[in-house]
Amino acid sequence: MKHIVLVLSVLTFCLNTYSQDLYVGNNTELYALDVPVFVTNDIRLESPTSNFYLRGDAQLLQDANIKNSDEGEISVYQNQTTNVYEYNFWCSPVGVSDNTSNQNVDFNGTNIHDPDDDTDVSNVTSVPYGYTTSYEGTATELSNYWIYSLRDGKGYYSWKQEFDTGNIKTGYGFTLKGSPNTDNVLDFRGRPNNGTILVSCRFYGVDDQPSGIPNSAQTLTGNPYPSALDLKLFFAQSVTNQAILLNEIYFWEQKPKNSHFLADYEGGYGVYTPGDLADFTDNGTYTFAPFENYNGDGTTNGTTTGNTTDFSGNNQRRFAAVGQGFIIASDPIGIGGDAEFTNAMRVYFKEDSTPGGNGSIFAKNSKKTGKNTQTKNYPMSHNGVDYKKIIDNPTIIPEIRIHTHVNNAFYKENVIAFREGTPNNNTYNKGFDGSNVNTLSSDAYLISEDKNLSIKSINYSESTRLKFGFKTNQDNTLFSVTVNQLNNIPNDVDVYMFDNETNTYTNIKDGSFNTVLNKGVYNDRFEITFAKNTLNTTEETFSNFKIYQNNTQAQVVINNPNSLKLKEIILFDVSGKRVLFETINSSNNTLSFSTKNLSTGVYVAKVTTDNDAAKTQKIVINNQK
Repeated sequence: MKHIVLVLSVLTFCLNTYSQDLYVGNNTELYALDVPVFVTNDIRLESPTSNFYLRGDAQLLQDANIKNSDEGEISVYQNQTTNVYEYNFWCSPVGVSDNTSNQNVDFNGTNIHDPDDDTDVSNVTSVPYGYTTSYEGTATELSNYWIYSLRDGKGYYSWKQEFDTGNIKTGYGFTLKGSPNTDNVLDFRGRPNNGTILVSCRFYGVDDQPSGIPNSAQTLTGNPYPSALDLKLFFAQSVTNQAILLNEIYFWEQKPKNSHFLADYEGGYGVYTPGDLADFTDNGTYTFAPFENYNGDGTTNGTTTGNTTDFSGNNQRRFAAVGQGFIIASDPIGIGGDAEFTNAMRVYFKEDSTPGGNGSIFAKNSKKTGKNTQTKNYPMSHNGVDYKKIIDNPTIIPEIRIHTHVNNAFYKENVIAFREGTPNNNTYNKGFDGSNVNTLSSDAYLISEDKNLSIKSINYSESTRLKFGFKTNQDNTLFSVTVNQLNNIPNDVDVYMFDNETNTYTNIKDGSFNTVLNKGVYNDRFEITFAKNTLNTTEETFSNFKIYQNNTQAQVVINNPNSLKLKEIILFDVSGKRVLFETINSSNNTLSFSTKNLSTGVYVAKVTTDNDAAKTQKIVINNQK
């Protein structure tokens, strides 16, 4: 006789279902609907007929680092993409159950089931999904051809084909393309993952691939638990993750194109950064990406129309729903190591995958995106974090979202976040700043310490100046830059694009800056500023300071009578291309630099002080050969 235990749904914030230890005996079913189930220690699912069903918004959280046991299974649903051509990035919350005790177990294709009726919350009947070796899945079969993993990868050639029979270790992610079913629900059945989970993200040897993040390893991982995951805590609760990883998360999204050929793919990676790790009410910053085309080696081959989904309005995409996969990357200044997931990062948070919603997110092209109701959705956890305060009174991070329209084809977003805890406006700050991970053939990005960024945090000051770069692979590329959104920015804050070549400021808060650039990289010509004439660029700062060309000696000369500490000098030609760069780091009254290798013509010289004050001057070089 089968025993059925029900955990009933109650619509109150304070409801929790607690268990010191959870034992599900032979021929017993445990059923939870729309409630969090908290288990202090481990779960024992005695036999193949010992089953635990999580339905609706039910999720499972555990406290102690004790792994689960035995041959029974939990069952938890997640929707995948409704298209046979598009990838989802997954991380399984379960592994293949066996008769072992107190350990997490590997995942493979047998863990994925097809529910008999996913619209019936009382349904507990599913059958194992079948697999086809063809490129396209069917209503009853998934294509195993597209199941890939990425571990310690350097680029496109590091992806490993797993099929449905390859065992994927706990915590590692996998790719899977969707099916033609309208609302394609996958039923993950197996032993629930629990406790500390280690995932390798190590950089070995030389970066010998053209794609990927330079000198960094990338690993596809994700939320490995049958509950939501707080991505801020993935860094804030782990000094190991802070040290070995770029403190960023990358989310893949793909545009429907009805093709399996890489050259036809259009996709991109949204970037999440956690912000100030000491402030749990700072949700972090999320920026979406433009869709881009790809070459056969995984490098980009240009861009297309459209962008990935902007989830910044949903808690900056801080909370990952059950099954959500994502990419992590090792910090290029080291070799990486084992990233860790712990129970302290787990949270009960109902899924709401709408861009402006309030919940955990699993991105997919599907009619089902989680509930978006008028009832306020609060996360709950045993980790001591005050999530009610986070939802009701989050730290307000003012944002300037800058959109660059490239050749009237697509928009590239860059975000300037006003964070009072930012260590230094003039340096790259890990966790506060986000990499420009989508390297486009024609691109626009913020720059700090020669790092190209999509997100830059600053402690706002009117005198702050931020480098803004452009790159294009063809002549006559039109860039149009404007402020798309001002989120909680005071009305008196202005935003300008400064052109060092023309010495002009353009208001991009109320208008747009337009420029046509020829093939090349322009990393030293343009800046985002918040005033036309800041204290850093007043005549008082550069009183009696002179930059001129001595054509007799073929030298550009600096007269520095006030002994300002100078950092660098850059020369641009009339097209804006950098033709000379010299590090100075000196307070000498007179400095000179050779220009004998430059052609006769008009140039713009820019000298920068150690506090980023800048002086520009047109010079005429006349080198007679």
